[in-house]
This record gives sequence, C-alpha cells and structure tokens, in this order.
Amino acid sequence: MQGCPTSFDRLIGRAKTLELAYGCPDTVPAEGEWKLLGLPTSATWDLNPETLTSDADDGGFTATMIASLDPTYSIDGEVRTNDRSDEFGIQQFVKYVVDEVRARRQPTVWMRFHWGDFYHIGYMVASGLSDGGGVKEIVTYSAELKLNDGNTFQIIEADSDIPVTGVTLTPTTSSIAAGSSTAFAVTVAPVDADNGQFTVSSSVPSRATAAFAGNTVTVSAPSGATAGTALITVRTVDGEFLATHTVTVTV
Repeated sequence: MQGCPTSFDRLIGRAKTLELAYGCPDTVPAEGEWKLLGLPTSATWDLNPETLTSDADDGGFTATMIASLDPTYSIDGEVRTNDRSDEFGIQQFVKYVVDEVRARRQPTVWMRFHWGDFYHIGYMVASGLSDGGGVKEIVTYSAELKLNDGNTFQIIEADSDIPVTGVTLTPTTSSIAAGSSTAFAVTVAPVDADNGQFTVSSSVPSRATAAFAGNTVTVSAPSGATAGTALITVRTVDGEFLATHTVTVTV
C-alpha cells in the first residue's frame, strides 16, 4: 500500500532456533556464551540409528537392536550481511572452519537446537557449510552439523516459562537534525523468551519522538525542535528491564 515502508533487514522464523558456542567438549557453555546463528527457515535432524540384527531367536524371526546413534542436523537459515555482535557471526564461523582445517584440526562447535519444548545439545563438527544465495541485507546459508563427541549429546526439556533476562540497543547513541529521523534495533534476551514485548518512551517528546515496528525503533525530531539531547527508554514488559538510547538533535 502507498506510504508503507519496505524493509529488507527483517529475519523470519522463530519456531526453531539454532545457537552455537565455541569451546571444548569437556565443558558445556555458560548461558551467556550461546549465540544465535541467524534464524532458521528450515531445519531437519536425523538421529540415524545404526542397528544390529539377529535371526537366532526362537521362531526364526529377526531381532533388531539399535547399536548406536549418529545425530545429524541440517539447517537452512537467514543471516545479516553484516554480522551483529549479539549473534554468532556466520562470516567468522566460515573463517574458523577454514582455519581449523588448514591447521589439520576438526572444526568443532557446541550446538543448542531449540525444537518445540526441547533442546538438542551436543559437541558437533561442521560437515557442511554453504551460502544459499541472496544479495541484500539478508542472505541465506546452509549448514550441516554432525555429532563429534558422543558423551556430550543430550535432549533436555526446555523450561516451560522462559523469562526475559535483559535488553540491549544497537546503537545506543545517534545525532539527527530537526525534521529528520533515525533508527535503532532492540534485542530482548534470551531470543526464545516467552514475552519479548517492550515499551518505548522519550524524555523530551517535543524534541524527539519514538515509535517501533517489530524490533526496530524509529526516532524522529519534529520540525522546529530545539537543539539538545533526549533519552529514548526501552522497557521490557517481562521483568521491566531498561535500556536507553541518547539522541542529539541539531538545528
């Protein structure tokens, strides 16, 4: 519709999330070390059971038993062209994989895959990594992760109520002229919190107003606004965590 802005920097898909973390297999990453790898557009997993059969039981029927599992996760997703600091950078991950192979080491990484009410966690090896296309702000990727250390693999039930633990703004400062606008992004942590809603307010509405769509806040300085600063405050509905953005208005 005429007058509606078009955005090419919005990621989709939160039904399943893929988080990664660097580290060694003997220590599970702390909560703050997990980083989101973009957002999945499709995700499949296969435990790939290896079976043994025997026809020595009574009656001549074959008995089949699972001997081991070989979990493999195939993820297609979207990432920003310029990696955000609060996410697991796809570009640095590609470099890490290449550097590890050149050094004759396995490119391993911790994986936490959130699917429904459960987390799939394991120390994985990157067995596939490619660019699926896209040339704008958002591009696609494909990754395959296979279990590297069997002792690390587990499927655990996610918390039924995931509270908000904080909120960050990117960037935290800006400067605009009267009659113009700017924008910043809001990131509510964790990404799978049950209630990621927030409110926005301005300390000096006559100098700068704030409105948001999705996780993007637009700050506007009315024509004729006086020079000076205004604080744009973001407050989460859950937990009432605060973060501020300082905008300087010039005339």
